[in-house]
Amino acid sequence: MSKPKKKQYYVVVAGHNPGIYTQWYGEDGAADQVEGFPEAIYKGFYTREQAIEWLKQFSRETLSKLAPNLLDLLDPIQPTEVQEPSLENMLQAGKVVIFTDGGAIDNPGPGGYGVVLRYKEHRRELSEGFRRTTNNRMELWACIAALSALKKSCDVILYSDSSYVVNGITQGWAKRWQANGWMRNKEDKAENVDLWEQLLDLCSRHTVTFRWVKGHAGNEYNERCDQLATQAACSKALRIDESYEQGRTQIPALSLFSSK
Repeated sequence: MSKPKKKQYYVVVAGHNPGIYTQWYGEDGAADQVEGFPEAIYKGFYTREQAIEWLKQFSRETLSKLAPNLLDLLDPIQPTEVQEPSLENMLQAGKVVIFTDGGAIDNPGPGGYGVVLRYKEHRRELSEGFRRTTNNRMELWACIAALSALKKSCDVILYSDSSYVVNGITQGWAKRWQANGWMRNKEDKAENVDLWEQLLDLCSRHTVTFRWVKGHAGNEYNERCDQLATQAACSKALRIDESYEQGRTQIPALSLFSSK
């Protein structure tokens, strides 16, 4: 494959809003993220693969401080995948078993989430697309939509292939950020506060165990969630991730769903 004539991806590790951008100038371009930012760290690349490879030079500790939303793009030390007890045993024990997935095309870009809920012999699928959002937001939104669908307090096992989501709950990151006024440290605000707040609230209403599952590894339900998320992101009926588009992801949410 021939190399593109111009750089297509711009990685901002230290900037106003770290991430991978697909344009330098323009609305939400990389230039706006580094201009006026002291000691900005960024670089342009011809391919997404080159961009991700460059990110690997940074330690997890550095990215956790500067750009936690970029951690999932690496090959991190993943949370332990729990395989026991079996799905059948969990369903027989009366647990609600949920699989979730979410993502955004070009991140940020059009995105969607997919959910499969199982309870005894019942099965339900959920999905929805948004016109502009991020991978991490769709992963969080999938969990929120799934737990919001439960009509009463339940014992839930929730599977996600996002280490950002699973570690955020199981390692206590989100609760710590919340206790510190949604600050990751003394200087940096937490991202996606509007969604983390809602997820923590929903977890307080249920008994939820988060488990990591490896994505694209043949798990029937993870693959189905991925399919649902992709279909939703590519649909014509896309909703507005209002908090993201209006830059209000670092403050508590007023409501879950926005108008079209």
